[in-house]
Amino acid sequence: MPKEIELKLRLPPSQARCLQVHPVLSGCSPQKYRLFNTYYDTPELDLRKRGIALRLRRKGWSVWLMTVKGGDSGVGGLAQRSEWEAATQPGLFDFSIVSDVGLREFLEAHHPRLQPVFSTDFTRTAWTLTLDGTVVELALDRGKISTLALAGGAVPASQSLCEVELELVEGESPDVLFDLAITLAADLQLHPEIVSKAERGYALAEQALPLPFKAFASPVEKTMSPVEAFRAIALSCVLQLQRNEAGAIAGSNPEFVHQARVAIRRLRSAFKLFSPVLSERFVEVYSPRWRDLAGSLGSARDWDVFLAETLAPLEEAFPGDADLAVLRANGEATKTKAQESAGVALKQKAYSQLLLAFSAALFRVEPPTIDAQDKLSDASLHKFTSRRLEKRAKEIERLLSEHGKMNAERRHELRIDFKKLRYALEFFAPVLPRKRLTDYQASLSVIQDLLGTLNDQVTASRLIKEVHPKGKPDPLTRGWIAGRTQLLISALNSELRGFMASRKPWR
Repeated sequence: MPKEIELKLRLPPSQARCLQVHPVLSGCSPQKYRLFNTYYDTPELDLRKRGIALRLRRKGWSVWLMTVKGGDSGVGGLAQRSEWEAATQPGLFDFSIVSDVGLREFLEAHHPRLQPVFSTDFTRTAWTLTLDGTVVELALDRGKISTLALAGGAVPASQSLCEVELELVEGESPDVLFDLAITLAADLQLHPEIVSKAERGYALAEQALPLPFKAFASPVEKTMSPVEAFRAIALSCVLQLQRNEAGAIAGSNPEFVHQARVAIRRLRSAFKLFSPVLSERFVEVYSPRWRDLAGSLGSARDWDVFLAETLAPLEEAFPGDADLAVLRANGEATKTKAQESAGVALKQKAYSQLLLAFSAALFRVEPPTIDAQDKLSDASLHKFTSRRLEKRAKEIERLLSEHGKMNAERRHELRIDFKKLRYALEFFAPVLPRKRLTDYQASLSVIQDLLGTLNDQVTASRLIKEVHPKGKPDPLTRGWIAGRTQLLISALNSELRGFMASRKPWR
């Protein structure tokens, strides 16, 4: 089955000239031609629902090509998709070129109802490079994406297009693509683009607003090694982050920032979970960089939770309270600044470079040298899973068995340990018995929610001190937070007793 391997990068139009004179392209003569593409689907968009892109392309003035693509763009802008392409004529579809029988039958069945949905019209300037024995095409595409006027459809719309594609012409490893992109990104504002031209066209045609992306289902398979499992999980986390970055930058919906934080938090948890099978150098280089990025997004989410979940119930219970009105005004202003700061962090060149470098490193990550006394990195995924989950559970048991009062600091530690266990269970879900896992996760989720809400109360007291004119909460607010905290602690203690007695799904 033919496969297209390419790295897609977004480029500001103002830097297009800088790319064309970059030293990497020195001595290489470009080809320049115009490409006009029309994408087809059924009125119900059946092809899109299946992740299929079907287009007719006019290259220059007389060459026509039909292309069928399957699959989505991947992490870091890297796309590895099935692709079939053949010469054709305007309006003619011949699906006999599709070697996937099921897909070919699907396309033939929907052939009578195909209609144009949107088009792309751009000029491509392409250079062919030979790097370390691998042939790569670097293409600069500049033009526009436009929706087409359909019966009963939306008013046609268009948006500009400026992107770089690095495609493997000869070779199978994406390493050379990342190396080239990293070299170019040192001088240009290149950003990994995970949204294909087809996806952008569909979104424009449907006038669809972007939605926050939650974590994807675990990509782990039982046959993977621990290192392969880490790679798959890390790629999934970065993909979730990238799917939320545009919304986080726009700042209209705080859930985008929250989901971006979740993605980074899951990734950092995976670093710790898989540390026995990762080289120290890999962890030392990338773990701190992700930690710093997470820190730059944290404040926006804290303020959103405080205003929506702590202050809002107080305002409903005590309408017109002057002190609460001050908190609302100051809190909203601070939240806006925090959201802007989060957006700025995701627009920085350093963030784009981190995505490229980390994605490249993931495809090359190898286990450390196996110590004679530690064979964990050589274990099967099943054994690795049991050992790592057992370690997570023991850390929780140790905290709960320690003598002394379970104060806010201890509960904070417990919350972090429960979160690590929850993420580990989600990562390893395909390896564990489903029924036992589901019951165990349900109990764990309740406890984590309680611990999270308790932590929100502590955070609320801190945030109030930052924006309150008197530097501390008034008696009404303090009493509300204290009363809610005691109720949550009582519920937590009850849930913990049941959880500790439950059967572990990995045992």
